[in-house]
Amino acid sequence: MRTTIEIQGARENNLQNVSIEIPRDKLVVVTGMSGSGKSSLAFDTVYAEGQRRLLASMSTFAKRFIGQLRKPDVDFVNGLSPVVSIDQKTVSSNPRSTVGTMTDVSDYLRMLFATMGTPHCPICREPVAVRSPHQMMEHILSLPKGAEVEVRAPVYKIYGEDYQYLFEQIRVNGYRRARIDGKPQDLGDNIELDEDEEHEVEAIIDSFVVAPGIDQQVVTSLEHGLKLGDGLLGFHVLKPAKSSPHWAKFYEGFGCRKHHIVSGEMNQAQFTFNDPAGACVTCGGIGTAMRVLPALLVPDPGRSLKEGAFVDAAMSSNRDSWGGRMMHSLSVHYRFSLDTPYEKLHEKVVDILLYGTKGEQVEVVLPPGAKQGQQHAGKKIKFNGVVNQLEHNYRWYRKQGTSSAGMDEYLKKVMVEYACPECGGARLKRARRFVKVAGRSIYEVGELHLVGLLEYLKAIKPTTRQRAVAETILREVTARLELLIAIGLDYLSLNRASATLSGGESQRIRLSSQIGSGLMGMLYVLDEPSIGLHPKDNVKMIDTLKRLRDLGNTVIVVEHDADTMRAADHLIEIGPGPGVHGGRVVAEGALKKFLKDPNSLTGKYLSGERAIQVPAKRRPQNGKVLKVRGARQNNLKNIDVTIPLEQFVCVTGASGSGKSSLIHGIVQKKLYSLLHDSRVMAGDHDALTGHEHISDVIDIDQSPIGRSSRSNPATYIGVYDSIRTLFAETEDARGRGFTASTFSFNVKGGRCEECTGEGSITTQLSFMPDVEVVCPTCKGARYHEDTLQVKYHDKSIADVLDMSIEDGVAFFAHEPTIARKISVLNELGLGYLKMGHASTILSGGEAQRVKLAAELGKLKRGKHNLYILDEPTTGLHFADIDRLLESLNRLVDNGHSVVAIEHNLDVIKTADYVIDLGPEGGHKGGQVLVCGTPEQVASHKGSHTGRFLAEYL
Repeated sequence: MRTTIEIQGARENNLQNVSIEIPRDKLVVVTGMSGSGKSSLAFDTVYAEGQRRLLASMSTFAKRFIGQLRKPDVDFVNGLSPVVSIDQKTVSSNPRSTVGTMTDVSDYLRMLFATMGTPHCPICREPVAVRSPHQMMEHILSLPKGAEVEVRAPVYKIYGEDYQYLFEQIRVNGYRRARIDGKPQDLGDNIELDEDEEHEVEAIIDSFVVAPGIDQQVVTSLEHGLKLGDGLLGFHVLKPAKSSPHWAKFYEGFGCRKHHIVSGEMNQAQFTFNDPAGACVTCGGIGTAMRVLPALLVPDPGRSLKEGAFVDAAMSSNRDSWGGRMMHSLSVHYRFSLDTPYEKLHEKVVDILLYGTKGEQVEVVLPPGAKQGQQHAGKKIKFNGVVNQLEHNYRWYRKQGTSSAGMDEYLKKVMVEYACPECGGARLKRARRFVKVAGRSIYEVGELHLVGLLEYLKAIKPTTRQRAVAETILREVTARLELLIAIGLDYLSLNRASATLSGGESQRIRLSSQIGSGLMGMLYVLDEPSIGLHPKDNVKMIDTLKRLRDLGNTVIVVEHDADTMRAADHLIEIGPGPGVHGGRVVAEGALKKFLKDPNSLTGKYLSGERAIQVPAKRRPQNGKVLKVRGARQNNLKNIDVTIPLEQFVCVTGASGSGKSSLIHGIVQKKLYSLLHDSRVMAGDHDALTGHEHISDVIDIDQSPIGRSSRSNPATYIGVYDSIRTLFAETEDARGRGFTASTFSFNVKGGRCEECTGEGSITTQLSFMPDVEVVCPTCKGARYHEDTLQVKYHDKSIADVLDMSIEDGVAFFAHEPTIARKISVLNELGLGYLKMGHASTILSGGEAQRVKLAAELGKLKRGKHNLYILDEPTTGLHFADIDRLLESLNRLVDNGHSVVAIEHNLDVIKTADYVIDLGPEGGHKGGQVLVCGTPEQVASHKGSHTGRFLAEYL
């Protein structure tokens, strides 16, 4: 049997005809500098070829539904198994995706609640019986002949709609009569109700006089009624009277005592927020809704209503518009002046403008000089208020089920996202929120952290009848939860939205589900699973990888983490440098052999021969600080935090301890809202002081710098426009009448029209992968032949795009603006990239450094920016981290402030100031453990970070 995966002649991306044998059934770590070709070997060659062969083995019919993959540029790969890739990039932005749906635990919990749940009356909260329509029918027919029973379905007003809308919904479902606060009403009549009060409304489904042969009619009626009542029905005996023994016997163990409500049988679809049967009607199961924020309606309260205090999107002040007429009519009726500044208007007037006249009618009076609207003069109408009108428009727009960019933009100007006012974020209908197992609803169970959830499930005691089903469900859920806890995710809850997870967290969730599958003989390819992990949790991660290997699988990990490398059975280093300087196997073998290899740069860092140096002295504080008071966002425990400015500050702590909630959720959002856009809502806190010291807040993350292959480092840092201008100013270009736009591959004029400036043509084929070929007209140069004849220092525009950045520095040495910006890229270790390198194929670490270079190239005197970085060392080798630290320190030396959320101890030890949160993640975190220099943190007894940091100082 084969014991290795043999790769011959791999040339994908920058790989230089690599041939290597990777041992099977081992934990193999592929390392090397950022951009050296690690991912090209592990993902673009091994994973891509394994995946392609699996898909190629399917039938032609199946291939119609699957996007086919192209063959990687490799001679052959032998010894492959079915392959699974677990990378960090696929964090779902779908608002319906949660930790529960990602792990399938939610599916099992829904089955648990459908089989074991106890429904409660939504009015008096008493437990109610569960019966099928046939059982309900048999119970009705147990009454003596001639007895009369009225069946009612409890219904509720939808948030933001009036009672007339509810009555209309009942009529649409085929029911005409209802009881409102106990009194019978015909819904065809004009019913006046106080909209501000909650009324008890029950739709009358049917009345039955007990007689032989009515059983089918009763069952049909009950089935329809259960749909209207969301699975709940009330049974009311009209005859015989209460004094009859039959009356008391009928209600014994059947429905709650006061409202006589009984629940229909439950199924698991009723507990999912992705199905109309269970989803909250107001938010559609998303858990959030848009609401108008009055502060956004009036950007300048110093203006009067006549001067346009309200934004036009909300209420126009033009006298010929509906808004102008309404404001004038209100001012006449309630005797206030339209010339008074908004901030000086009486509270009652502001309340009328925002929330309406509460049913009172106002006569329409035309403003002086109005040329339109005479037909409305003298009419009496209700005014709903600016806020209510906008929210009504929003709900109407949502009901249409269509998307309009214009409408979205209009609503964004005045609305912000809140927890849904109907379900409070629970996402489910009212009736489902009152179904409980062991005293908790499904939403409350989903809010528990995973350790608490496991304890709760183990404490459940099913009855004898429920045991067979419940034990199977509990066994499956418990196994999944134990895996998630073992991998260091104990602080998460099932309701946590997937979009709020870090790349490392989502990767570990998928890793746990792979271990749970128990497959053997597989090939797993992972991309830096240590991301986002505190050193104390790294041990759990490494143990998980070993478990995966011990099941009989081959695990290939692209990784820079020293502990993971030391735990590997086999190490492969790709290098020696990045890009064109890399793409070769520099060293490979077991750890002992690897450490002794003189060619291995990684080995030198692992053995301690080379290291990132601790700075000789820390920068002293200058008294300028940013202070957050009473931070309570997510799990933060009402903490006060001081961030010194013009320093390099690291925020550390266990995974899930509240670092991102503090820095992104509060500091960044609050500063952005103060400096740029007041619509951005910061997380829950009391105050942020010291913002007057900051000119701008800039988040430098690892997201791609462009989604189009037309974006490249030269366009991103802003030098490409200058380069095009240089070409346009040459004598040859002027003679031909060329302008700077002629040298753009994005617009018609100078580009090749065959490939529209892409340089390649993609042909889509059925049953086969898309074929990408070099454009036959321009041979990949992207430009028209005439454009390419214009030369600048003997180079055409296509030659410049094909030039490496390090060559570009020398080529443009006499053009200071261009040279300065691209020399920053070169200093950050990106000299190997081509000027026209497509942004879509940059690694996360490369994209981040291009963003840093753009910022370093823009440095202006007198500005004090706050730069926020979230784990900037992701995807970076030890040698790359050294360069990253140099550039961050350059920002601080220029009078800016840098705040980095980081777990990498090599970075933490070089910081001027460290804020350590903890002590653990989730509910056990959210407190400030220690603040100060790395030495002060290392000497703190209760800090996990300090314990590990001490070894590095």
